[in-house]
Amino acid sequence: MTALYGIKYHRARKSKELFIPSGISPTQNETHAMQSRIQRLVTPIILVFSVVACSGVQTTDSANQNSRVSIVVIHHTTANFGDSLHILTQPSRYPVSSHYLIPEPGDQTYGKSALKTYQLVDESRRAWHAGTSYWAGKSGLNDQSIGIELVNRARCHASERGVNPSTGGPDRLCFYPDFADGQIALLTELLDDILERHPDVRPTHIIGHSDIAPDRKTDPGPRFPWQRLAALGYGAWYDDETVIYYWERFREQPLPLINKQKALAAYGYKIEPTGENDEQTRNVVRAFQHHFRPWEVTREMSRETTATLFALLDKYYPEQLDELLQVAEPLEPEAPIDIEQADDVLGPPVAETETTQ
Repeated sequence: MTALYGIKYHRARKSKELFIPSGISPTQNETHAMQSRIQRLVTPIILVFSVVACSGVQTTDSANQNSRVSIVVIHHTTANFGDSLHILTQPSRYPVSSHYLIPEPGDQTYGKSALKTYQLVDESRRAWHAGTSYWAGKSGLNDQSIGIELVNRARCHASERGVNPSTGGPDRLCFYPDFADGQIALLTELLDDILERHPDVRPTHIIGHSDIAPDRKTDPGPRFPWQRLAALGYGAWYDDETVIYYWERFREQPLPLINKQKALAAYGYKIEPTGENDEQTRNVVRAFQHHFRPWEVTREMSRETTATLFALLDKYYPEQLDELLQVAEPLEPEAPIDIEQADDVLGPPVAETETTQ
């Protein structure tokens, strides 16, 4: 059951009723406006059917077609449910929207005991959620994606005195709350429906906002349970044994940074292979680590991060491996490490170099 433009849909009974989100008291004019909106939505459909019936148009489905949707983008809101619903549905100077909004439990602006998924934009229409974006050779992803917002009040504090040496901007301390189990249950149910309607969405195309816009976005953040979703069949994840294989290989045969940049591009990220550890590279690496190595958010392409990336390519894009592993001038192998003093690099380290909570 989802809510669309103030209408609550009951699939079993195929009935509908006006639905006012908790905390909003409609005036008579507002109720009339919503009724008028429903009439405007329904009337063109009736007219279309009337025209088709009168014109004698014959419909024959072609086999040469597919869904316009090939990507699902997951976001977090940073605002509570009430503010998020207002921002995503009302006109503003900088209008934004998403196809779906999932509340979080305990939010006083939601005001209901049971969580429900809200549909704000029909999947056949463009929601304005991706902005300037890129994934796997495609830009302007609003045209070909479904956007899902989860209420999650992550926040960052920008220091008025400290400067981040890598960016030159204010030093920031960020806090990322966990996502509630109830939210993830609704999300998996929704993803199951979406994949049934849009089978062209590949595992590697269920991604976060930070993946498609790493220079300006960090949502849904390092606490989003990508591994858990992948285990349920939604999205991509690597195999541990393959990570170990590449981790050992790259100890003896290190890759230059330009190969790593090309590998990130092969997986889908927008990155220029400059061979330099520049800001675009650090931003993309942060997005990749948020998604696949949230315990190692260093913005540096470590051997562990590189092994994880190649394990994903090995699983989903094996045809690209040979070219990506070619090295013009072999690098010196890493010096042997003292096993007794070494950290378990395949597990969560003691601390992260990015200041996140």
